[in-house]
Amino acid sequence: MKISSILVLGLGSVLLLSGCGSTKDKGESTPVSSTEIKVSVTAKSDSSTSKTSSETSSKISSTSSSETKETQSMSQEESIASKGARLSDSQKAQINLAFLDWAGQRAAIGNMAVSDWFFDHGAAGHGDWYANTPDGQVQVQNFDMPGKRAFPIRAIGGCIFYTAKDGGVGKQELYADSFAANYSVKLDKDKPVSKYLLGDNGVVYELKTGNGVPVSTNTGFGEYADDGTQGSYTPDLDFQISEDSAAQEKLQELIRIY
Repeated sequence: MKISSILVLGLGSVLLLSGCGSTKDKGESTPVSSTEIKVSVTAKSDSSTSKTSSETSSKISSTSSSETKETQSMSQEESIASKGARLSDSQKAQINLAFLDWAGQRAAIGNMAVSDWFFDHGAAGHGDWYANTPDGQVQVQNFDMPGKRAFPIRAIGGCIFYTAKDGGVGKQELYADSFAANYSVKLDKDKPVSKYLLGDNGVVYELKTGNGVPVSTNTGFGEYADDGTQGSYTPDLDFQISEDSAAQEKLQELIRIY
């Protein structure tokens, strides 16, 4: 009886073991350990963190590049303004002449004339002459009343684009007969007129007139009083920053040369 019982028990064990093996072979999933789950979650977390870090790094790099370009542009503008403020009268005259030669070619293409006689005045007081712009007053003629240091910008020179009555184009001599005759002899006031004012800050300012409106060498300019204070003779019109990008680039190029 004992031997028989042992045999029955042994056979039962073998059947149980065989049954377990067949269950695994049928493809039932093997339980995943908690350790494996933790490793999987950690791997996904590391991947997400790496992607976020990469995107953040890219954004920072892009922002940094943009800020660097903006800083370089600002530094360049400051450099031009600083250099322009140190120009001698002789250098200003050379820049103005070179700009006038360039403007002459531009005027000819548009069937217009250009002259350096953009500003002048007859008998006047002893105060400095100036023009108003969005960037502040530009000193056009210095009599030390109040003097160069009183102005944020000084004029390098300027020119005037106009339509000549005699049909002349390009660089022309606008002065005729006398100061009193002014522009009336050669300039057609019924056509567009533009005065360009070259600032030593590297900016070209423009005053548009003409189209039937009277214009003279005084137009757009005012004068300080004899004691250097803001007088009653103020500009009748204000200059604006010119939208002529080619002129802006040309002036800055010329300032860099000197």
